[in-house]
Amino acid sequence: MLAALFKGNQEIVVSDYPLPMLQKDELLIKVACCGVCGTDRHIFEGKAPSSIPVILGHEFSGIIADNGNKDSMFTIGKKAAINPNIHCGYCDYCKRGMINHCVNLQALGVTSNGGFAEYAIVPKTQAYLLPDDFDLSLASFAEPLSCCLRGIQHANIKNGNKVIIIGGGSIGLLMMQLAKNAGAANVTIVEPDPQKQNTAKELGADYTYSPSDPDLDNKIKDTLPSLTDVIIECVGKSETVQLAIQLAGKGTKIVIFGLAPSDHQVTFNLQYLFKNELMIFNSYLNPFTFAPAIDLLVTGKVNVRKLISERITLSNINSIFLNSSKSSIKQQIINN
Repeated sequence: MLAALFKGNQEIVVSDYPLPMLQKDELLIKVACCGVCGTDRHIFEGKAPSSIPVILGHEFSGIIADNGNKDSMFTIGKKAAINPNIHCGYCDYCKRGMINHCVNLQALGVTSNGGFAEYAIVPKTQAYLLPDDFDLSLASFAEPLSCCLRGIQHANIKNGNKVIIIGGGSIGLLMMQLAKNAGAANVTIVEPDPQKQNTAKELGADYTYSPSDPDLDNKIKDTLPSLTDVIIECVGKSETVQLAIQLAGKGTKIVIFGLAPSDHQVTFNLQYLFKNELMIFNSYLNPFTFAPAIDLLVTGKVNVRKLISERITLSNINSIFLNSSKSSIKQQIINN
């Protein structure tokens, strides 16, 4: 099969790659679509860990091409979305239901081969069946959406809440829709790129501002005359976390969702946090949220079609990693 093998040092080689023998508890997936995630870019740039060499790509969907155990529910030809995060089930964290903190956690496309290939071998536990007529390019959003659902759980948005989302990329725009679905009365997007701001408005953002606007604080105070209930940081940079704290009011809940490079640090004034009772949460992976994410996609409660900026064939994958556009929202690798 054709595969894009990451060899470290910003090198991805597209070439023929041998498939290992399928085990009885595994499926062979003919990959239709795999989204390019910020985590893939961090790994490529050496800012996040992975196995080396490895086939990256953890946001993928496809068609079942072979089944290690012919008697199972996974019929050849059925469509499936793949949850890349594999927990062991027997460590103390797994036994407490904290599967995202499994001490033996593995991830397709990070610690083992993923979806930047014509085919992928996946454990049956990680495959979620889809309706026969569902678009597989939309299904590949199941993994990022499931992670966003975890973040929304931490945000605990109530009906009528006022929410600020920092970052208008794919994650920020998914979060915006989930916040609306959760009952937020007002959602403001802080994003520098005008095209992303326009997409946010099309998807329902009430207000959009650039973080570089010198009057940002006053404009947000004008449009949010009462307190800001929730701020969700979806960029993963020191400066955007600092901005979240800057924009917070008394009692604001802040969810730091964006994955920052390993060398990014932030400094808090402890008395400021103390006097304002700021609540700061993090969010990691997607425990028990993959099936709900698929349901939201299939029913159309979350619009992801507008988030697709570019579809690239597997053989041209290096063009995405070497020439990224700031206006792109979600780039996808597709197989014919």
